[in-house]
Amino acid sequence: MSTPARRLVTPREGTRIPTQTPRPAAPKAQPTPASRRPAERKSPSATRARRRARHHLGFALLAGTLVGSMVFGIVVLNALLAQTSFRIDQAERRIEELSTEQLSLVREQATLSAPGRIAAWALRHGMRLPDDIRILHVPGMGSADPAGAGNPSTASTGGSGT
Repeated sequence: MSTPARRLVTPREGTRIPTQTPRPAAPKAQPTPASRRPAERKSPSATRARRRARHHLGFALLAGTLVGSMVFGIVVLNALLAQTSFRIDQAERRIEELSTEQLSLVREQATLSAPGRIAAWALRHGMRLPDDIRILHVPGMGSADPAGAGNPSTASTGGSGT
């Protein structure tokens, strides 16, 4: 059979409503001194506290190691980026120097290879322009003629000219 429902009591202001009904405490037997140690070793609350402390310590070590390695990695990456930035700046300065040197060399090459300057140098060294050159033929040296330089006397007879 079921029990009748309890009457609800409205609490006065400022009073606390208990969520659970208090249980009467069971009478505890006083352990003898010889049996105290095994009871303390086997108490579940002490082992839970030790486990919890070990668990928190392990988590703290893991989290510290992880965060420390991440900070170290960020610092190393930042240092590598700074070194790369310095190398890029140095390479850009070197490119500017080489481009100005290349421009000066191109200008020098243009002035040295100018046709008027080459003709003046050739006249100073006793060279003649192609308009002033005369071709002289040596008689009796028909076999020494260069290829394609036809001798008019040998062209009509087809012989060697002797």
